[in-house]
Amino acid sequence: MTSMDPVAEAAAILAAAEYAVALTGAGLSVESGIPSFRGPDGLWTKYGQPSNLSYRVFARDPQDWWEKRLSDEVTPGNPTYDLKDAVDNAEPNPGHVAIAELESAGIIRAVITQNVDDLHGRAGSRNLLEIHGNRNYLRCIGCGWRRPRARHAITDVPPLCAECGAVIKLDTVMFGEPIPRAVLDSCFAETQRCDAMLLVGTSGAVNPAAQLPLVARERGARIIEVNPEPTQLTAAADVVVAGPAGEMLPLIVEAMALDRRN
Repeated sequence: MTSMDPVAEAAAILAAAEYAVALTGAGLSVESGIPSFRGPDGLWTKYGQPSNLSYRVFARDPQDWWEKRLSDEVTPGNPTYDLKDAVDNAEPNPGHVAIAELESAGIIRAVITQNVDDLHGRAGSRNLLEIHGNRNYLRCIGCGWRRPRARHAITDVPPLCAECGAVIKLDTVMFGEPIPRAVLDSCFAETQRCDAMLLVGTSGAVNPAAQLPLVARERGARIIEVNPEPTQLTAAADVVVAGPAGEMLPLIVEAMALDRRN
């Protein structure tokens, strides 16, 4: 750590990087009005954490799971409804937009996100790796077929894949479900390649995402953390920009004097 202004130092690290990668977590989306899971007002704090066997429950009886899911989505008073309502009404915040601007300018080469809310995509991020999936997509557990849910009407449950006949589930990764190998491999490949990693709104509490900054640091990458509070990754950061991403990331973009018309 140095006495240099953290915003200016973060901007200098990103400007000097040949291949910077962002890793984002729930704290970024909280600024868009989406509740966290573990925080004081988090969904799991309110309703209890889902079972670690969630995927096994789904696999054992997909029809029952889908019937309950479709009912919960339209019935207030449960975590599925609360999250769906929040995400459906959320908009990308200035933090999402700033990350997209950094990508458009060729500074950020990839965005790895633990969030499932699609706000990065809506803000304009393109090389996006959603390590925990996307709530707006469906995925076949057989062949990996993946499509936007809006384009696939669910008329029978469980829905079955037109390509291979296997069961379709939501794209979001459940407890006990392996992260799709292609996405996980891409996340580690980007981590191995980067010489700077921007951490935004991630607590560093959930693996394997929490391991990525440590892998990057071991390979010599500079680590920038943007978060209002210290996290489990703060000690590994070269510079810490303390504050909400929606305020701090636009300041970093401004400090880099990027052409924000891109």
